[in-house]
Amino acid sequence: EAVTRLRGAARSGEADAAGASDWVDAVRAILAGMGWTPEAPTTRGQTRDRWESWQALVDQAVQFAAESAGAAEPAGLNGFVDHLDRRAAEQHAPVADGVTLATFHAAKGLEWDSVFLCGLQDGTLPITYADTPAAVEEERRLLYVGMTRARVDLSLSWALSRNPGGRASRKPSRFLDPLLPDDARAARERPRSRKVAHCRECGRPLSTGQELKRGRCADCPASYDEELFERLREWRRERAGEESVPAFVVFTDATLQLIAEHKPRTPEALLRISGIGRSKLERYGEDVLAVVG
Repeated sequence: EAVTRLRGAARSGEADAAGASDWVDAVRAILAGMGWTPEAPTTRGQTRDRWESWQALVDQAVQFAAESAGAAEPAGLNGFVDHLDRRAAEQHAPVADGVTLATFHAAKGLEWDSVFLCGLQDGTLPITYADTPAAVEEERRLLYVGMTRARVDLSLSWALSRNPGGRASRKPSRFLDPLLPDDARAARERPRSRKVAHCRECGRPLSTGQELKRGRCADCPASYDEELFERLREWRRERAGEESVPAFVVFTDATLQLIAEHKPRTPEALLRISGIGRSKLERYGEDVLAVVG
């Protein structure tokens, strides 16, 4: 939009006259009408992003005027707009001090002196939705696009855990195997241990999806009242819908199973159930006791 405004001013001949300083001031005035100010805004987000885009155009105008000062015919606003159009055709963004954040897709056709590719772990690259050989190869091609955007320096990184101090279970992207040092490659090839779920009644490992869902073996009788458990689940579903929260925020299945097993009749008995504290007793206790009957 800013370049469109500048192009309109150039075609109307408003600022293409006496000297470089006149048309550069005109660029500032046009952008000021859109919200640009000489001082950067203190806020972040879209407001700051727009200002930086406008400031990049101002800086480019000043630089273009300086470079054209010695020419036989000094450049004006028309020349500057032509210059911007050439850069756009060549996919060169206006120069500005700062860091450009871009996806692999958005980086096509661009180049930077230094490029940092972050988040290069399996599940992110290739993304988990790439479930065919063709889709995986497309992900590999995108990584190639990102790596070849660097003119001088290229840095690749991945995170072993999602959050600081979390379980280090992530692996670097399989695409990096030829580049990894021996210790990182060994960590990638090490099989990931998986926690085995056990039956809450007999303690044996659970194997089928249905057993995992119930939390007990198919041939183990439940130690709780299953009809009461289902009534509690139905109450929880309705209450979670009223509060617009996930069901487990009200009570987990494990807590409902304990309620269905012990069938508490008083608030004091409810407090002895794991997962029920004073706040949940005050919020849900009366309803739960009514369901238990």
